[in-house]
Amino acid sequence: MSSTGSTNLHVGAAVAEIEGLYTALRSARNERHRERILADLAQAGRRLTALAQPPQGTRGSVRPRSRWERRRLLAARGADLVAAFATGDGWRHLARSKGRA
Repeated sequence: MSSTGSTNLHVGAAVAEIEGLYTALRSARNERHRERILADLAQAGRRLTALAQPPQGTRGSVRPRSRWERRRLLAARGADLVAAFATGDGWRHLARSKGRA
């Protein structure tokens, strides 16, 4: 399997982990359990962001060409936003990203 295929599998696994943590968060038993899940969710979001970001030098105005490159870019953006909300910086992060667009 190519390194791109391997990266796609890792990105898919990270997204599935985030989905599972989000589901667990919705049914959290108490505040302590919720805080632990939020910490895990933030860490999973950072991990997904690291996996999904294109290598240095390709960022900027160059648009992703393949479907998988676009998916990785969108996954990185989503993971960054999930991590921001999990750490309490979500609304400010969202306002900053709208200002850039």
